[in-house]
Amino acid sequence: MRSLVKTPGSTETKLKWYAYLFLLEEFIAEADAMIDGPSAFGNPVLRLSEGDWEMVIDTMLNPPEPSESLIALVKECRAFQK
Repeated sequence: MRSLVKTPGSTETKLKWYAYLFLLEEFIAEADAMIDGPSAFGNPVLRLSEGDWEMVIDTMLNPPEPSESLIALVKECRAFQK
């Protein structure tokens, strides 16, 4: 494709082409996402068994007590942010 910067014409024409190309890229990405699902954006798809899914939900609803190393990590992150 020829560079729009070197293309003779008005700035308005070039901007319209850039907008058109941007919208075309977005349309293609959305179409890919509809066809391929979340993996179209490079995100891995994690499929859980029913038992694993129940374990995840149970852990979210009833989280375990934090370990000493997790507490230390949170303290270190808070100190780093200051």
